[in-house]
Amino acid sequence: MSAAPLTPRPLHWLRRSLALLILASALLITSTQTARAAADPPPRHLVQPGDTLSAIAQHYGSTVPALMAANGLTDPDSLAVGQILIAPPAAQPLQRIETRPRDTLASVAQRYAVDLTDLQTINHLTPGQRLTPGQDLLAPAPPDQPSPALPPGPIRSISISPAVARQGETVAVQIHIDASQPLSLSLKLDPQTAPLFPIGAEELVGLVAVHALTEPGYVWLDLSWQRAGEAISQTLRWPIPVIEAGYPTYDIILPDDKGDLLAPELVQAELERMIALWSAVSEPPSARWLFQRPVAPEYLTSAPFGQRRSYNSGPVSSFHAGQDFAAPAGVPIYAPAAGVVVLADPLQVRGNAVLIDHGGGVFSGYWHLTDIVAQVGQQVQPGDLLGHVGTTGLSTGNHLHWELRVNGFAVDPMQWLTTRFP
Repeated sequence: MSAAPLTPRPLHWLRRSLALLILASALLITSTQTARAAADPPPRHLVQPGDTLSAIAQHYGSTVPALMAANGLTDPDSLAVGQILIAPPAAQPLQRIETRPRDTLASVAQRYAVDLTDLQTINHLTPGQRLTPGQDLLAPAPPDQPSPALPPGPIRSISISPAVARQGETVAVQIHIDASQPLSLSLKLDPQTAPLFPIGAEELVGLVAVHALTEPGYVWLDLSWQRAGEAISQTLRWPIPVIEAGYPTYDIILPDDKGDLLAPELVQAELERMIALWSAVSEPPSARWLFQRPVAPEYLTSAPFGQRRSYNSGPVSSFHAGQDFAAPAGVPIYAPAAGVVVLADPLQVRGNAVLIDHGGGVFSGYWHLTDIVAQVGQQVQPGDLLGHVGTTGLSTGNHLHWELRVNGFAVDPMQWLTTRFP
């Protein structure tokens, strides 16, 4: 049986299809430009009596060098009451550029390799607006040059991931440096100190924990550096924007035979033992981490990390420092990443417990096990058996409590299942 001959499409069909394609492309471009134009321009601050650049920077999540660069200031102490300052975020610093004769917004955008819509939004300009020679404009700083948000020196740029952190998240801090001379650096997010590890010749990375009870706003990194042979070090404050995580509150009713486990002296003694373990300085990680689930996927969360908690209808005095998986007794528990077992003991509050040092200040804990298979000093790999689910210690039923500590602070372990650190 022969196939039917193909009938050519009429020319008007082709024209109509082409017109629809052009229209769809135009709508896509227009919607993209509209979405980009909707971005907020940098805040503007009216200088009040007593204002300082440092205080203004802290209010807007900026830095003193970023304010000086965006406003063309040469003296940080030369503010005038009533002066209007541009306050760009530290992560998106702006530089001042000067227009040339016959410049247009398009030619300026092309010369400085910036998006035309960004240029319009930042400067409150309309498309096609005429420019005058010598007019000052603000533009995003080129990514391949030292950041205007930093003082002159060996630190070329700082970036954080995620750019905006939820309460209880882990943040990776990447620092690009001029490695032409020896440099000593330290990174702190008070009260924690974060180890810094090299990844390449001119880049360092450190992990910091955003506390689950942090108030929304900004928390501030203190980056200090000192060149070899110099007696004085410099310190820069860098903001991490923090938003609410929406943690729920839950009242846990303990049976009578478990109530004594809440005795303050008992809780504190065990906690001090754990703090001594997960606050130890550990070796740099041998590889980037992407954790696996410690139990099979069919066992769902019964209590999420960060949940605000009261016991026996008492005051809300704490938060859930780990992720609970509802699983029956005897379900196997596996190591989610490589590390060294530093604790494998029965405890009164945490029950049968295992703690793994993953390096770089990262520790993971497994509480309430029915039995322990892992041994102290054991080098584990992802998928190695640690023990089995139980309900030992301060527990109201069979489950796994999975805990993750960064620099001694509890963070959401579920983030580590989808984010590769550092």
